[in-house]
Amino acid sequence: MSASNLKMLSEESLTRQPEEVFDIICKLGEGAYGSVYKALHKESDSVVAIKQVPLDTDLHEIIKEISIMQQCDSPYVVRYYGSYFKNTDLWIIMEYCGAGSVSDIIRLRKKTLTECEIATILSDALKGLEYLHSNRKIHRDIKAGNILLNTDGHAKLADFGVAGQLTETISKRNTVIGSPFWMAPEIILEIGYDCVADIWSIGITALEMAEGKPPYADIHPMRAVFMIPTKPPPSFRDPDRWSAEFIDFVSVCLVKNPCDRASATDLIQHLFLQKSGGAQALAQMISEACDIRKNQNYSRVLLHGQHKKTVADADAEATLVPSKTPSQSATMVTLQSDLGTMVVINSDDEDGERTIKSEETKKYKPLFLEHFDQAESEQGSKDAAAHPNFAVSSSGAIAQQSQSNLEPLDVKLQRIKPVNTNFSFLKDLSYEELKERFDLLDTAMEKEIEELHTHYILKKQPVENVIHNKRERNRNF
Repeated sequence: MSASNLKMLSEESLTRQPEEVFDIICKLGEGAYGSVYKALHKESDSVVAIKQVPLDTDLHEIIKEISIMQQCDSPYVVRYYGSYFKNTDLWIIMEYCGAGSVSDIIRLRKKTLTECEIATILSDALKGLEYLHSNRKIHRDIKAGNILLNTDGHAKLADFGVAGQLTETISKRNTVIGSPFWMAPEIILEIGYDCVADIWSIGITALEMAEGKPPYADIHPMRAVFMIPTKPPPSFRDPDRWSAEFIDFVSVCLVKNPCDRASATDLIQHLFLQKSGGAQALAQMISEACDIRKNQNYSRVLLHGQHKKTVADADAEATLVPSKTPSQSATMVTLQSDLGTMVVINSDDEDGERTIKSEETKKYKPLFLEHFDQAESEQGSKDAAAHPNFAVSSSGAIAQQSQSNLEPLDVKLQRIKPVNTNFSFLKDLSYEELKERFDLLDTAMEKEIEELHTHYILKKQPVENVIHNKRERNRNF
């Protein structure tokens, strides 16, 4: 059974744990109120989308979305199958649209759509709006990101998180909700609006699909909120690129007075939509986007695998090549891996221990040592001699020198500046020797900090005394 034939989850399925009913395949992304996953309905082998919403979000909006989706039965609106409460999340089971949103496709392909592709998508979107409006529902957040495509090339309206329902007694809405760049002027002005507010958003979405972004997208959203009601209706940045029919379609949508704006039923008959090529017109576009998405996911998996790869993994993959050295009877094993070539010699020396030598020892030098090698030993000796606290001998010994606590601060600061000393000898020291020298430096630095603190107190105290005496005099006066 295909996902389109899955009308609703059975009562028996809704009483079970969702993990028993569905297999999560992968994460699709983050929505306005939670994460969206691709999943398999085990009983029917239908692929579905599951939105997992944390219960600490605005449940009123979530319930509103579920309520509207539950009432919808149109091939141009994303189908709702059922809901579960699982731990702290609400699982909303919806129709899966494998090609993703129109904005996803634009982003993946890094190019805008043709007039034929735009007309095809808008034709389905307007049929979805016609259905909603005929049932006294306003979507209120129409944009390319909320128009989903299935792999067959059919467009469907999704994300009813901000949709509002009209009744016979409440025919207008007076709240500012939706994405600012797609908002109709009457929504921003809060003068009340009805279904034709979605038509303005359709016009902005048409510009978005043609140019890659909606008008005013380059400015701050709050500034756009002020500009949309006061500026003339937006249009194409380069009208010469587009047909007269397309330009007229957008102008009919973007009429500032909602009373003069066309309805969804009117626009379905517009000449521009005759350029629609049907679902097959979107096949190449969808195929390209899906291939790019697969390659990105594959690259991400590879990158993640390489990031997790450890030295132990590299050693495990090393190739062991046993051989004999001509000059001795010891066995030599060469380990070849991504980390370089290492020669392991099994010798019969007195310790009976295995000696490990690397062929790369002379060739490889850590990057941080290149800085030290640039300094000449004579310059290092000169810098060390100029250093009042420490002297570094040619053998690498570090000797601490005493210093007065009352030394002028500017002199002390000059003395603790980094010096360009030759520390190349460090690369030949063992770990124990390096640790011993580090501990010595640590002790010396603590003493240096203590001396600076003492000097700071001596300098600070007279100033504090003067301030204190002045305050006392003012208080007595």
